[in-house]
Amino acid sequence: MNNTSKLIAMTSLSLLVSACGGGGGGGGNSSVSPAQTPAVTPTPVQSPATPSQPVAAAAINTSDIVAPVGFSFDIGEKISLSMDYTGVTPGALHLYSESAFVMSNGDVVAEPTSRITTVYPTHTDVVELEVNGNWEQIYARWVPMSSKVQEQSWVIKLDQASNSYHLAF
Repeated sequence: MNNTSKLIAMTSLSLLVSACGGGGGGGGNSSVSPAQTPAVTPTPVQSPATPSQPVAAAAINTSDIVAPVGFSFDIGEKISLSMDYTGVTPGALHLYSESAFVMSNGDVVAEPTSRITTVYPTHTDVVELEVNGNWEQIYARWVPMSSKVQEQSWVIKLDQASNSYHLAF
């Protein structure tokens, strides 16, 4: 019994030591300090200008940058997409912001990771979206819940002054 207790104690001790460390890795003290971000963006200094070498701009302090009143980073634009679904099979209309590739027949395949939203035309016929004002088009893909009905894809060019768009399918 005494030998069994010693064996269990030694096994437990070795497992504890190997589980708790001895593997190096991060977290230790280091004499290297983290890099500091300068308050002023340095600009390289150049020798006097020659015809082939322009004069360097002076260093810009970020606290000197001032935006005009009313400035906004918001580039969103509201659009309205109405749908006239004449089918009876339920399904989903997925909207995407990017294309992945164009097939040999000209169909555009949307990038799946760029999905904006999913709409169910049997439940609603209009959806309001806020899209990036820099987008020139969005991509729509109809996916029916039945294998007997074919999937469909559209490229919707965002060029209407009214920001109103319509799909009939």
